[in-house]
Amino acid sequence: MKRVTQEDIAKKLNITRTTVARALNNKGYVEADLKAKILKTATEMGYKANQGARSLAKKNGWHVHCFLASYNEEFAEQLESGLKAVARDYSHYGFSISVYSHKPDNPGQQVSKLREIMAGEKVDGLILSPMLKNEINEILDKYVPENVPVSSLNLKVDHSKNLFYVGSDSNAGGALAAELMAMLMGQKGKIAVFNTFNEFEALKCRYTGFMNKMKEFQNIKIVENLYLDNIEDSEAEAIRILDEHKDLTGMYTNTEITYLSRAIERRNRENIKLVGNGLDNEIMALISRGYVDMAVHSRPYFQGYLVGKYMFNYILNGVVPENKNTFVGFDIATKSNLEVDDSFRILTSGE
Repeated sequence: MKRVTQEDIAKKLNITRTTVARALNNKGYVEADLKAKILKTATEMGYKANQGARSLAKKNGWHVHCFLASYNEEFAEQLESGLKAVARDYSHYGFSISVYSHKPDNPGQQVSKLREIMAGEKVDGLILSPMLKNEINEILDKYVPENVPVSSLNLKVDHSKNLFYVGSDSNAGGALAAELMAMLMGQKGKIAVFNTFNEFEALKCRYTGFMNKMKEFQNIKIVENLYLDNIEDSEAEAIRILDEHKDLTGMYTNTEITYLSRAIERRNRENIKLVGNGLDNEIMALISRGYVDMAVHSRPYFQGYLVGKYMFNYILNGVVPENKNTFVGFDIATKSNLEVDDSFRILTSGE
């Protein structure tokens, strides 16, 4: 007879597997009536805890190391927050996650830290957002044992050891921004496009997605298409473009939209349509004030939570996600829809 699992109980009650685990293990808050219902259902179904796995976990524990890369600190913090929520949910199994964040302007730090961890730490799993992919692959070849699972988050690992990827489809995110821009402009007008950090693969794909989608809108003309080595140059260039193109309708950047919005504010050109990828507190404020029309939000908290849960399921049960690449989709932040991440965060907060 097939052993009854927590997932079976969750499906029967139409609730999450995490809620069942909290009730059965008396870890985390579950409303009293629901907890009683879960315990009753577990007994009726003949559920028995996997004591072997649990005792092994308590004896040794499982420790996963996650290496993040993001040019936006708030984005990285939201990824980390999702990962830590998973660690809390499964802490009773001895599951823990250490997170290391690095910025794209110093990718060598990420490589050095990974080497350091592989040389001296307990490693039961790796979650990577690789910047220097050749160097990362070399470490995976030389120092990562076959029994250590590897996954990638937000930036793909191009290596045979990479079991699965969780993140956004950057090309699709850029295309969505182009579609929103065209909608706001009534599919006609003149725009300027800013492309920065092209060595950062996600941003390169985002730019490509935007440009390819824009080809579909014959009445939208790109009057300036700039590549900038330094993101800080965006504001000055945007001011120049606004001064030179009085009939400009919109602007797009594949990275920090705040620089363009500052230029719009300084030149008092609130009529310029501005759509960006990414959402943080500053962008939310700019949307509220009317300087940014829409922002495509790639659900970083959900990304972190999902990759952590997949890693836990693989380490404990040997289960690989059905799809090797899991794209989390997007939310669209507008003036009336700024709290786009709250519902899932509340569901998994453990409070």
